[in-house]
Amino acid sequence: MAIHPSAEIHRTAEISDSAEIGAGVYIGPKCKIRDRVQIGRNAIVEGYTTIDEDTILYPNAHVGGAPQDYSFQNQETELIIGKRCHIREYAPIHRATTKEDWKTVIGDDCLIMALSHIGHDCKFGNNVTLVGGTLVPGHVHVGDYALLSGYSGIHQGVRIGTMAMTAAFSHVSLDVPPYCIIGNPVKGKLIGLNSVGLQRRGVDSTSRLILKRALKIFLNKKITLEEAKVQLKQLYNDSPCVELNTFIEFLESDTRRGITRY
Repeated sequence: MAIHPSAEIHRTAEISDSAEIGAGVYIGPKCKIRDRVQIGRNAIVEGYTTIDEDTILYPNAHVGGAPQDYSFQNQETELIIGKRCHIREYAPIHRATTKEDWKTVIGDDCLIMALSHIGHDCKFGNNVTLVGGTLVPGHVHVGDYALLSGYSGIHQGVRIGTMAMTAAFSHVSLDVPPYCIIGNPVKGKLIGLNSVGLQRRGVDSTSRLILKRALKIFLNKKITLEEAKVQLKQLYNDSPCVELNTFIEFLESDTRRGITRY
């Protein structure tokens, strides 16, 4: 175990023998720092936080702080950060309130760039990227491989689907379906399929073509969302693929905010 003598570690914290704790670090009560975690100079792990294997907190990162919620009464809610994540400088991640399952969760292999913010009760999948300055408030759920570009502003309670992308400076107030791109900073307009992201993730050309057909149905202003769902299910029956099933399941799942369509 490599712990700098200037680090302050609460007596109830559990630190792996293979972790590296830098100068000026603070690790608070009931934190769990797993194997090969690196915590850089002056970073803060405030409390009730688990950081899994091989994750790196860069200097001045601040995780595990209390939620910004007037109703919170300092209950022992949690923050759980997965494996191989990179949490960059000045990127706060808050632990949960008591309004869901008492946990804020960040999946494996996530990159949280400098000056980004993740609020209470968020649920991130794996391989999510937050570009610098992105603001994610409470109760936001983000799917695997989603990419939120710089200075995107997300409304609380929004869902962002698998492999979805927000353009820089986007204002996202409704759910973003999987594999889609949100642009237009003023209205959060859905502008098309994330074709580049799909190719990078190895989604084959046939599935990409099916998703293009699905998106054309979804964006048809002449039919209601319920009618679009019926047509999408028929498309799946005729041309089944995993990605289309994921798209349909997202549309049929519970939503707090409604779903971005136009």
